[in-house]
Amino acid sequence: MDGSAIGIGSDIGGSLRIPAAYCPVKGFEGIKSVVGPMARSVEDLKLVSQIVFGVQGNEQSIAPIPYRQIQLPHKLRFGYYTSDNFVKASPACQRAVLETVEALQKKGHECIEFSVPGGESLSLPEALNIFVGLASADGYKKMLSHLGPDPKESSLWLVTSAPKLPSFVRSFAAWAIETVLGDKIFAQIVRTTRVRPMEEYTSLIAERDDFIKTFYHEVWNKYGFDGIIAPVQAVPQLPHGYVDPIFYGTSVNMTKHSGCNNFSALAAATILYNVLDHPAGCLPVTHVDPAKDQITPEWTASLGHGSPYLENGVFHAKTSLYNPIRCAGMPVGIQIVGKKWEEEKVMEMMHVVDDALGKDRGFGPGSWNPKTRSS
Repeated sequence: MDGSAIGIGSDIGGSLRIPAAYCPVKGFEGIKSVVGPMARSVEDLKLVSQIVFGVQGNEQSIAPIPYRQIQLPHKLRFGYYTSDNFVKASPACQRAVLETVEALQKKGHECIEFSVPGGESLSLPEALNIFVGLASADGYKKMLSHLGPDPKESSLWLVTSAPKLPSFVRSFAAWAIETVLGDKIFAQIVRTTRVRPMEEYTSLIAERDDFIKTFYHEVWNKYGFDGIIAPVQAVPQLPHGYVDPIFYGTSVNMTKHSGCNNFSALAAATILYNVLDHPAGCLPVTHVDPAKDQITPEWTASLGHGSPYLENGVFHAKTSLYNPIRCAGMPVGIQIVGKKWEEEKVMEMMHVVDDALGKDRGFGPGSWNPKTRSS
């Protein structure tokens, strides 16, 4: 039941990091082809990276640079945040970040809280809009062309249907979401998800490049961070069988509508670093504790909230995604992010964080079986 020692996953918006956080295993994403290893320990991640870094395929698409051995400074400077202002991180996911910060500070490292992504001219919704605009520019025709006669995965239905809407329907839906529901963030995503001509597509490419430059200026260069610690998602996991009560009501077959079907936008927390083309690792920190991770008035009243519509479904609806009693004991992880071309540094920082948190927190080879762990 411990699983394999090594796995390989692809990641265009979090498809490696999110499952790694759910399981939990360690995950690492950052190669240009957006393929990376998953493993039960940082040591195994490093081993497979040492083997595959710089190895060329038939397309010569990998930088011909083998794994580089680096020496970290004794005192590292980490930036961290507990909300990305798109969907506020749940108490469990915030606790994972804060426990990591506390552990690092006890080891003498510096941790500085900052507002993602570091300035008023930048925002996570902006990164998500760039991602959605580029991905949907052809109406997802290229992506779906590979399916052939096979059925489309149900979680893709809502995402891939939006570009097919007539422009007046999309405009009205966005207007209603912004005016009636008071949600400017989600309304802009609806407006962005559409087919667009080449001129607009190239403009989005330029917007993405400007976004990357500004992020470097307002985050990396401004604060001098070695790395960034962030939540993987707003919730520890998406439950099976969740139904959006606004779309489906409360009497439908729960097994046909999972949280992934309706809340794929929660991947925005990982999509940010795909847009930035930054290497990112995923590390399990703790487990959901109903005694510590309930929604409180203080959490509700504090800053960091984002899309009202999405947050209602995640935290406040009758069938909300986040329920610390239902998911008690489930793993909660973090992202550890570095600058472009710093894959090896991210790997070493994962070692530092893993050691600071301690080896007795119930993760890694043998942890699945208590008898194995105690022997």
